[in-house]
Amino acid sequence: MRERSTIAKLVAVLMALALLAAACGGDDDDSDEAAGGGQTEGQEGGELTDLGTFIDGPPEHIDPALNTLLDNYQVINLLYDGLTDFDYSDPDNPELKGVVAESFESNADASEWTFTIRDDVTFSDGEPVLPSSFQRAWERASDPDFAGDYSYLFNFIDGGAEKLDGSAPTISGVTVDDEARTLTVKLDAPYANFAAVAGFQIFYPMPSAVDDLEDQSDWENGLMIGNGPYKLADPRDDQHIVVERNEEWVGDFENDRAKLDRIDFVISQDVESAYNAFEAGDGDTASLVPGRVAEADENYGTTLDTPYLGSYYYEIKWTDPTIGGPENKLIRQALSQAIDRDAINEAVYDGTRTNATGVTPEGIPGFESDLCDYCAYDKEAAQDAFDQWKSEGNSLDEPIKIQLNPGAGHEDVVQIIIDNWREIGIEATADPLDPETYFSQLADGACNPVCRSGWIADYPTYDNFTYDLFSTDAIGGNNHSEYSNPEFDRLVADAKANTDEDEAADQYHQAEQILLNDDIGVIPINFYKGDYVYNPDRVQNFHQTPLGIVQYDQVTVTD
Repeated sequence: MRERSTIAKLVAVLMALALLAAACGGDDDDSDEAAGGGQTEGQEGGELTDLGTFIDGPPEHIDPALNTLLDNYQVINLLYDGLTDFDYSDPDNPELKGVVAESFESNADASEWTFTIRDDVTFSDGEPVLPSSFQRAWERASDPDFAGDYSYLFNFIDGGAEKLDGSAPTISGVTVDDEARTLTVKLDAPYANFAAVAGFQIFYPMPSAVDDLEDQSDWENGLMIGNGPYKLADPRDDQHIVVERNEEWVGDFENDRAKLDRIDFVISQDVESAYNAFEAGDGDTASLVPGRVAEADENYGTTLDTPYLGSYYYEIKWTDPTIGGPENKLIRQALSQAIDRDAINEAVYDGTRTNATGVTPEGIPGFESDLCDYCAYDKEAAQDAFDQWKSEGNSLDEPIKIQLNPGAGHEDVVQIIIDNWREIGIEATADPLDPETYFSQLADGACNPVCRSGWIADYPTYDNFTYDLFSTDAIGGNNHSEYSNPEFDRLVADAKANTDEDEAADQYHQAEQILLNDDIGVIPINFYKGDYVYNPDRVQNFHQTPLGIVQYDQVTVTD
């Protein structure tokens, strides 16, 4: 999921998650501290004022069918519950569990999955959540006239591609029985991790009220009805999104009742002004500001110890005639090797991040370090590659534009990159786009020819950093560079269907090396860490999971 997101049976999924736990458990800090443990429970009730989520203007979408950003998902995750989710209450032993699904299982080759829906879950208006509530949501989200950037995920389901291209009226692979409370999903191909994917936001249920809308895009602008721990107190506006406790919520595997009465998500114009308001006492949380990370960590509580499953990188338009395509690999090599990632980490993040050695971060099952041959700073090699590219008759007629979403702290990173490239004779310029619609613009083709991007895992699987970001299927969605390589696609597809974990990991590694080395289709920069700061004198139990989700339903405040 954008930041400001192999089994034959369930047992193998849990084995994969055990690998994730082992990777995440290697931090030197105490595991309780890394998850926010050691904080007192506090009392139920009260209101939290959040300045850390919407730091660069109002969200474009809070409809789970349309959203692609982690910040917006913080609210969506409070309004809706899905079939499954990851339990991080023990950070050393994360576990995939049912939420609205009482149970779930697959057939022998993971090509068909059956979810049994709990009989005690309702939407905030009292309407029961049924298997057909999920079918309604999936048909809505795959409507070709409405479908969002994540709609390619329906390609996993038999008949999903036909629904998306308009050649079929429904998704043929979805069968529901409300009386038996079963949702059966036949996949287009075996997919070992589908139980994890099925808990993601685009698969959240929808109430019958959406059937009455003439325009489905109106849903997120009114009082959306969900089935999560909170509900909208008022329709969203450009200054606030306020949620209040949903008294109809019956709980999940963590809580049976949300702790806070209300949460006011204040919408700021930039990260600096939000942080200044936090320091002035106008809010309880903020986002870490580039260049002030160490200061915040010393004076307040932070989530820096959270081992984020996320990557920060720059995409390159694969079809750009100047620096894209197979014929321009040398200049892409120069662009990547000329970047001083250590300087970025020290100047912008106070040394708290880890330089990326690929796109897939440590903590994802199957992770392997040092896959990238061109991700280390080597000015001499970068100069040689650029000179060779020019000697072959190529030239840059104008500075390279780098798109970015301003206000969230990326300007400093882009400026260092511009300075680094200038040192080898490549001129570049920052090209800020509207932050509210930034990633929608990229999905519509605005990445030209280089654009800042980042990804926090939607679920801890390797394909979430390969298929979702760089497959041909994801063009027009999360593949902003429009990168396309048939061999990469084949290896990822084979790995997704492979129930042998070691073989699947090897196939993913081969695919990622094609992306990173054979094609140099992306420029990785660093791996994320937790990015929230909060007032520990008032806020307790403030957790952020490795997926970047703040567990607001567990937060308490002292008045």
